[in-house]
Amino acid sequence: MRRTIVTLIAAVLLAACGTSRDKQIEAISQHELQLSTIDIGTADEAVAQMLGLYRQFAADFPDDSLAPVYLMRAADVCVNTGQADQAVLLLDSIIALYPGFDDIAGCCFLRGYALETAGRYDEAREAYTYFADTYPDHYLADDARKTLPYIGMSPEEMFDAIMNAASANNLAAK
Repeated sequence: MRRTIVTLIAAVLLAACGTSRDKQIEAISQHELQLSTIDIGTADEAVAQMLGLYRQFAADFPDDSLAPVYLMRAADVCVNTGQADQAVLLLDSIIALYPGFDDIAGCCFLRGYALETAGRYDEAREAYTYFADTYPDHYLADDARKTLPYIGMSPEEMFDAIMNAASANNLAAK
């Protein structure tokens, strides 16, 4: 009899957790849909709520396969809303806590971009180099390698560097 009661309580608790998980996923889906219809740059409160939902899911269900997905989405939102340093922290936590995550390579690349966006150029170079060396066959590896010489340059400096390189290649070809 006692075993039956314990089993029943465990089943109720598991069902409650599943319900909570499903409710959180539904809330995240609804909020993502809402954010997709507005300018994310002008939606500070909605963005903060979205980030809170992502983080809460990962805190409540750290072993769920959606936890690193939601944390990566949170990092992406942070980069796109001027919170690049916060994005780096989120990406570092994904890399540390979920090394088997299917898109760990994407996290590493996004980390380089977040560092670059934050103006942390030396760290960005290290991150892009690590990414390109660790994931040489990834479809973004060439982008990372090509980005390295231009990190920290203004658009004008980048344009001049590209034009100078093109001129040097044309002279070398003649």
